[in-house]
Amino acid sequence: MNNNSDNKVRAVINQSMGVVPGVADMMYLSDTGLIAIEFKTITGRQSEVQKRWQETIEAAGYRYYIIRSFEQFKETLNI
Repeated sequence: MNNNSDNKVRAVINQSMGVVPGVADMMYLSDTGLIAIEFKTITGRQSEVQKRWQETIEAAGYRYYIIRSFEQFKETLNI
């Protein structure tokens, strides 16, 4: 996902192209459906807009995970 703009000009361009704030860092299409993945450090926290995006994803019946380590990432995707 391309939701982190380098500067204000790029942010305006991204917004005009449909980039939405708060979208998860990765969308994985598995054989069981969409999995939204947000990568955070051990102490990292979701912003309010990220929490709203998570609620939207889960209300649509999809899964949303906050991943804090490579091991957790592998377990989530069953690699």
